[in-house]
Amino acid sequence: MNNKDDTKHIKIPPWEKPLFLSLMTFIGGYMNAYTYITRDKILANMHTANMSKLGIKLALGQWKNALSFFIPIVACILGAAFSQWVKYRVEKNKYKGDWRKIALILESIALFGVGLIPTSVFDLIVTNIVSFLMGYQLCLFKKCFDIAYSTTICTGNIRNIGELSYYAVSEKSRYSIKKVLILTLLTFSFASGAIPGTLISLAISIKAVWVCSFILLGLVIWINNYEIKYKSLDSNK
Repeated sequence: MNNKDDTKHIKIPPWEKPLFLSLMTFIGGYMNAYTYITRDKILANMHTANMSKLGIKLALGQWKNALSFFIPIVACILGAAFSQWVKYRVEKNKYKGDWRKIALILESIALFGVGLIPTSVFDLIVTNIVSFLMGYQLCLFKKCFDIAYSTTICTGNIRNIGELSYYAVSEKSRYSIKKVLILTLLTFSFASGAIPGTLISLAISIKAVWVCSFILLGLVIWINNYEIKYKSLDSNK
């Protein structure tokens, strides 16, 4: 009896657990605060604002300034495309684990590298690298309770909370209420990440990004442990 219960528990992949997704969302908020504090108050993954500012600058004929908002949008697009290339390469090489474990390792290494870029380097170079990485991360884990979920932007998540709240009230379902509460906690993990992202960046400047690098490695270990346990259970059947 206990073995069956343990098997059922282990088979839930880490990326479907609220703690895992909250840590990924925490990183999204942390990185926004990091670039804001260390790179001239630029929010590296707020592309709704960038789209608006792009249109405003174009309307005012400020072409050079418009370019500074267009480039991070392109960087985010390229990051998303790169995530799919990583998936393709990992799966083509017949890697037996989840491809996102490799993807998180690459992101961890990249963020560690960001922490080595001195403040003398143009801020736009660094913030566009971060924008690329946040577009990349956006494509790694995209669902919670089988609905769309984002770890680097909040607007869609906030909309989902509103929609689910209606069903929770109208249906008076404990499961619907549970979903609303969990999704709310996950979404506000973004703001929670911005708090230490601000304070640590003020304390140690550019190296504050290493916190996210280490969190990602911790998530890689979590996935790896899950895969090891899952394989051992399959071999015992």
